[in-house]
Amino acid sequence: SILLHLYRISNNSIVRRTTAHQVSPSSSSSLNVQSALEKDGNAATPSHISTSFPLGKKQRSTLTLLEHINLNVPNHNYILDFYLHILGMGIDPRHAIPKNVASGYGMVWANCGATQFHLVFGEEAQVVPGRIGLSYDDLEGLKGRLKRYDQGAGEGECEEVKKERPFESYSIDVDDHSKSECVRIVDRYGNVFCCNRLSDNDDCDNDELIRAVRQPVLTNTMLTSADVQNNSNNYRSSSVLRQFAMQETTTDCRAIQYVEFYVPPNTAAQIADFYSSVFGAPTDIVTVPSPRNDDHDPDNNPASSSSDTGDKNDTPTNIAIIGIGSIDPTTGKTSQSLLFRETPLPIPPYDGHHIALYVPDFSAAFHSCVDVGVVWVNPRYKDKAMTLNGAKRWKQFRFKDILDLETGRIVFELEHEVRSVEHGGW
Repeated sequence: SILLHLYRISNNSIVRRTTAHQVSPSSSSSLNVQSALEKDGNAATPSHISTSFPLGKKQRSTLTLLEHINLNVPNHNYILDFYLHILGMGIDPRHAIPKNVASGYGMVWANCGATQFHLVFGEEAQVVPGRIGLSYDDLEGLKGRLKRYDQGAGEGECEEVKKERPFESYSIDVDDHSKSECVRIVDRYGNVFCCNRLSDNDDCDNDELIRAVRQPVLTNTMLTSADVQNNSNNYRSSSVLRQFAMQETTTDCRAIQYVEFYVPPNTAAQIADFYSSVFGAPTDIVTVPSPRNDDHDPDNNPASSSSDTGDKNDTPTNIAIIGIGSIDPTTGKTSQSLLFRETPLPIPPYDGHHIALYVPDFSAAFHSCVDVGVVWVNPRYKDKAMTLNGAKRWKQFRFKDILDLETGRIVFELEHEVRSVEHGGW
């Protein structure tokens, strides 16, 4: 099997990587399909799932940072208001002029702390089949911005507001276990965002990238600086840039906390094996109760069925957790994570969205991906890196297929942009 041929460098010696996780006890891109999947995933809130990562001392994952999520968007009609005004992110000035934001088309980078959303033009919007977790110091500002769209003197006016608002719906939920609030927002294309307040007892490493680095954001000071005035009039003349420029450099949204993907049944273990063996990342599998059958909406998803008795499904749900960043020595949680939740419901075909990860041992990560045969070139981009020299030139490479390492079978598709910590994106 492929697994038996994987080697990684650990503690200055070469060791054979085998399955590293253990199963632990529980401690269509359309809005309709996504809604049905979301209901299937409501059995546990990702930000509050417990793991069995090491306790007692600070450690770091071999995956340093989940830095950005890349999504196609057909235009700027909703995304600027949604990502900047509603979610509380900032415009990256590096992609604000001379086109893009100032001209109303092209790619937009929406920044939050060390992380970003790359919003690229595409005729069809891309949708993550799952949930995107965002972290905040406090949720009151976000809730206030959302509630502005609840106002309306009459039914007709409320409907008009609904048509113009930059999101489809929102709800404020309370996690049964932690009693913490989660603001759930669905954008106009079907992407689901779960916004959580950062934990007060967070004891992760303050020197890691997600805490030590901030992406630049466009501020009012930049619009009036001498450098901008000398080099371009597009900043000063753009009403859009003036509208979205920030007073300060700190965004209300602090970071991408996690991305959760819905995956087919009986694949969580293989996915955890893949990240553990190829990257040496900390992984875990948690098993949570399946949602009640009557939580499914057959009108939204014909493949789901409601039980005559409403009894809970006897088959538990497995979730693979891939740790990113530092490990909290008290809770065992990592500062960021990828989650892969099994679901029996149909999953929309992969539409090309991607994530970007930073790794400290770039050469080792590339060689491991070569060993399992997943290094890949996306013809859409310039970084056509199929060799280590090519990868070092671009300081990044890509892969798309997550494999069952025992059989070589593709179990899930998700483009990864794997970057060196020396990448020029900083």
